[in-house]
Amino acid sequence: MKSINARLDEMTKKLNSKDLFESNGLGNEINFHVFDYDPEDEYIVRNHVKYMIERRKDLNLKVFDIYEIIIQILKEKGYLEQVFKYEKTKGAKYVNGIISKTLGISTNNDLIVKYIKDNIEPGQTILITGIGKSYSIVRGHTILNNLHSIVTSNPLIMLYPGRYDGQSFQLFNILNNDNYYRVFQFVGRK
Repeated sequence: MKSINARLDEMTKKLNSKDLFESNGLGNEINFHVFDYDPEDEYIVRNHVKYMIERRKDLNLKVFDIYEIIIQILKEKGYLEQVFKYEKTKGAKYVNGIISKTLGISTNNDLIVKYIKDNIEPGQTILITGIGKSYSIVRGHTILNNLHSIVTSNPLIMLYPGRYDGQSFQLFNILNNDNYYRVFQFVGRK
């Protein structure tokens, strides 16, 4: 089993490979990947992403933290303070449902998808983070499904705190999600 640091180093090398943009070896599939990791390695992964953003400009990364996007959208709409009040009086489950509806998740007006679409440029490699922080509002496989028609020429790597076995996701190594077959393992664990 490879250590998380060895896997992150391998990820950085692969991000610098021209094969990533050429989708070599993918059989003309969409250029979506997952880098899964054990949840206890979350801060190591976050620090590595921060390092790549600050010191590896040659990688031309665009990072989208789903949780931060949700917070930004709620702030822009003037709903963030209201969400806090509702959470105190009606509970987290109610609030998460309201947030999902506000964001239009899985609709034609999905604000997370729109935000990503409006903020990518050709030549960028997209990193999706914040899946664990936003799991009660939106799931990783939902994000990927919703981005298939939007992200067509940029490689995309979702950093996932849990396991992906090539067919399904297991968030935090315990919560099973729907089957998902259209993403490739970016760096294996072995």
